[in-house]
Amino acid sequence: MENWTEHLLLSQTRCAALAVTLACTSLPGVALGQDESQDKPAPIQVIAPEVQPRSIKESDIDSEFFEVGAFAGILSIDNFSAEPVYGISAAFHATEDFFLQFNYGMSEAGLTSFEELSGNNVRLLTDSDREYSYYDFLVGYNIFPGEVFFSDMLTFNSAFYLVAGVGNTDFGGESNFTTVLGTGYRIVLLDWLTVHADFRDHMFNSDLIRESQLTHNIELSAGITLFF
Repeated sequence: MENWTEHLLLSQTRCAALAVTLACTSLPGVALGQDESQDKPAPIQVIAPEVQPRSIKESDIDSEFFEVGAFAGILSIDNFSAEPVYGISAAFHATEDFFLQFNYGMSEAGLTSFEELSGNNVRLLTDSDREYSYYDFLVGYNIFPGEVFFSDMLTFNSAFYLVAGVGNTDFGGESNFTTVLGTGYRIVLLDWLTVHADFRDHMFNSDLIRESQLTHNIELSAGITLFF
């Protein structure tokens, strides 16, 4: 009986020792698994931006290619004062880059510095001779076509251009062959409406004040034109 009891106690002791051993050997694995789960980086969340295309309606030049309009500005007449100038213009757009332009303008010269210093007793020109008029034929080239943005949703076609040509100027009782050089900036507001800002140098030889000399008559103007 004692042997059987000792055998039973010994068996229970062995089972307890085996259970303790198994528990001890399993703990490092559990700890290692926890460490690996903690060291594993969190998944990266990709944020896709919501891009909405913006629709822009651009003004296109009318396909008729003909342009007519009016302009007004300031004309600085050589040896005279700067006076208002106004006129009409017409253009034919031969290609996307080149165009032909006709201009007719009128102004009236004021007093020269000599007349202002001399008082009312000296007048070099009569009132009719002070009338200044010109016409010219120019060739233009759109050197910098582009766009101008007034807001995120409002944009207009535009172009910076150069012009050169010849014409005739009537002033002081003389009719003078005139060479014209200039630049301009055009904004197409609608497919039939544009606005311009122009610079012109009207050059001709005149002996009105002194012996024949080359005069530079500078014009700054702005205008509106229509396509048809």
